[in-house]
Amino acid sequence: MTTSTSPSVRIAAIDILRGIAIFGMILSGQIGWESGLPAWMFHAQLPPPDHIFRPDVPGITWVDLVFPFFLFSMGAAFPFALNKRIQSGQPAYMTVLGLVKRWAILAAFSIVLGNSYTSGSSEAGRYAVYAFKVALWGALFLSLTRFGFAKKRHSVIANISGVVLIAALAVIQQEILGVPLSKDRSDIIIMVLAYVALFGGLIWMLTRKSILCRWLIFIAIGIIKGLTAYTPKIFSFMPDIAGIGWIFSWAFLQYLMIAVAGSIIGDMILARRNENTGSTAGKADTWLALLAISTVVFQLWGLFTRHVTADFIVSAASAALFIFLTYRKKALWSDITAIGYLLLLAGIVFDPVDGGITKDHCNLSYLLTTSGMAAMTTGFLIHLEKRYGMKARLLSECGQNPMIAYTVTNFITAPVLYAVGLLGLIDSLAYGSPFMGLVRGLLLTGIMMALTVFFTRKKIFWRS
Repeated sequence: MTTSTSPSVRIAAIDILRGIAIFGMILSGQIGWESGLPAWMFHAQLPPPDHIFRPDVPGITWVDLVFPFFLFSMGAAFPFALNKRIQSGQPAYMTVLGLVKRWAILAAFSIVLGNSYTSGSSEAGRYAVYAFKVALWGALFLSLTRFGFAKKRHSVIANISGVVLIAALAVIQQEILGVPLSKDRSDIIIMVLAYVALFGGLIWMLTRKSILCRWLIFIAIGIIKGLTAYTPKIFSFMPDIAGIGWIFSWAFLQYLMIAVAGSIIGDMILARRNENTGSTAGKADTWLALLAISTVVFQLWGLFTRHVTADFIVSAASAALFIFLTYRKKALWSDITAIGYLLLLAGIVFDPVDGGITKDHCNLSYLLTTSGMAAMTTGFLIHLEKRYGMKARLLSECGQNPMIAYTVTNFITAPVLYAVGLLGLIDSLAYGSPFMGLVRGLLLTGIMMALTVFFTRKKIFWRS
């Protein structure tokens, strides 16, 4: 048995950016929350020691970049995935149906995950819960893996078997574990990705011949978002269409802003992917690339500590110097980075307008700033790829298999390590110890990377 491979033409920078997002996502979720780590190791609106949600606390940390970086990489992949289908002669309606199918898979996946998270409240015993989670991951494996059996019907049978097993496990969760199911429970991250994948793909198809039109859509989303500072106020006037509020919220669509920006960068990369600037790029280009990525890192100080004016001055000076020294070169990486600078500066400008940048509730400053930071990081990675041949295989291969990476810790690693007593011991050592709290996160993240890379190299991918 073999499984279908990922697309033959891959841009390492996009996979690496997605891999960075996945690494950060797992690390931030698995570090010791009661270990005494500093506030910048958590979401800015979930500060220690109590980690109570505080939407009035402005600022961002590296943790708050995880989701937008993933959304940006998703958008950047649209031109590659969809253009490949169009060039193969696939009718437009079939491509649209493919987008709808992807939405349905991700939405169902989100609801399955959302309900499974509550299994920990079962009174059936922790070992029963561990076994349930491992079994559910196996069912997801069967239902989502793109099998490459010689006969297609064998792949279909394997996928259907996984769906049947998921249904059986749902019955077990409710009747044996005693944890009721609900259609209102979902993994919000995956649900947002489902809608961004659908509408972002449709936007790309409608504007694939006009980047200008796509920028206008980007601006239109920003105008809608900018009507007020916070999500509930923006979309409160929107109706619940046909009673589907349990699966769709208008607020999901605000994140299209990041994905649309990513799709524009993706089109730039697709059109100029064969551009060879590695041989002509000198040390000055590398220093400018380092300047740009240093500016990205600088945001984590300026916006978190609320030195917004100083942050803007330094970022504007960095942008002016960068654009002045690179605008004549017309290199792919520098053009992408310049766009990132402009988005970043716009985001910083909106910081005081929005009452301070916040991820939750998401505001316009956050969407613009993180889009800019993601674009600048992409430009930096492309420079390293073109100039030095950097592939960063571990991050790249994690980025190629995001859904396995997203689930393997909670459904395989943690249950197994808790069952043998190792993770419980680590938790006790991490309590009140920043060092062990970080070790906990790095250990689980490292295992996630090892398992994901294993599946990627075996050509085993989940539909995502």
